[in-house]
Amino acid sequence: MKYVVYGDNRVMTGTAIAEAVLAYAAALGENGTTDIVEIPSADAEGFGTTAEVLLGPASQIMVEDAPDDELEPEDEDLVNELVRRTAAVGGGRFADAASSHSDEPEARKLRTQPPTP
Repeated sequence: MKYVVYGDNRVMTGTAIAEAVLAYAAALGENGTTDIVEIPSADAEGFGTTAEVLLGPASQIMVEDAPDDELEPEDEDLVNELVRRTAAVGGGRFADAASSHSDEPEARKLRTQPPTP
């Protein structure tokens, strides 16, 4: 589980979803465009809900660890759609760079040493 931290708000969601949102935000920021993403989460009573987040060049978001939960949202279709959108705005390199699950040497390098303009 991860929190997507957006301003003073935190949205708890699945790890893969949070990392895909972060990668997409980076690609949008690099390309000077915006989009709205619906992030699946749970409300205070544990019922499924979504949070709509505006991503773009001015977005300041981060992802941090959240407590593990058996009900971790897993939405492979959403993750695939965010990866597709990331590539569509020319940010394909961010898809692996933001993923802590990738052990590819190039992905690990991008996480620790972002490219210079």
